[in-house]
Amino acid sequence: MGREVCRAVAAEADLDLVCVVDPTWEGKRLDGLDPGLETDLVIAAGAGCLVESSVEVMIDFSVAAAARENVPFALEHGIHCVVGTTGFQPEDVEGFDRMARENDVACLMAPNFAIGAVLMMDFARKAGRYMDACEIVEMHHAAKLDAPSGTARETAREILAKRGEETGDEREKGPRGLELGGIHIHSVRLPGLVAHQEVIFGGQGQTLTIRHDSYDRTSFMPGVILAARKVSGMKGLVIGLDKLLDL
Repeated sequence: MGREVCRAVAAEADLDLVCVVDPTWEGKRLDGLDPGLETDLVIAAGAGCLVESSVEVMIDFSVAAAARENVPFALEHGIHCVVGTTGFQPEDVEGFDRMARENDVACLMAPNFAIGAVLMMDFARKAGRYMDACEIVEMHHAAKLDAPSGTARETAREILAKRGEETGDEREKGPRGLELGGIHIHSVRLPGLVAHQEVIFGGQGQTLTIRHDSYDRTSFMPGVILAARKVSGMKGLVIGLDKLLDL
């Protein structure tokens, strides 16, 4: 995802890629890892380069443990954040909101940056008002750390919110997966997959399936670029790419 973000930002005439952070590749030239990029940027080990490079917007696709340090650092230094990392705890999110407001910047967090996935969640919200029985199956590549995915959890929350129902606590339900407010979420982790989700509604004599498939990580880049352009006009914590779309 980091390489895809670098390619996407570098390809936009109105955006400049000025800093890259990845401790695994510290000291390496970015064009050495991706010859298609014409840049002399050297990869930094830590978030300090954000300040040194006068970054306006940080895009974070890392892991929760790293983002818990990167995002507060950026916000405290007046840098807007676009966050695609998932696996945070409620206290993390509350802290991001507080720090963003204290420093007069914005932190946009989205469980999924694919426009099709955002539409899938919107359609599911609408369907959930009329069909009560619902289960979610999410399928991702084998290296994905969190399960269920942030997209699946957020889809369930949004369906319940549209109904005016409480989410309640997450409960493990054995082979029925994770239960969130009565909605069961099932996770699949296999090589060959990228990011896929189907929301299945059941009713009397019928079912309705709403499905989205990302076959390539480039599918997330239009949403990432949209967020990078728009986040500076916001304040505080913003959750979901749908806030930038006319849905």
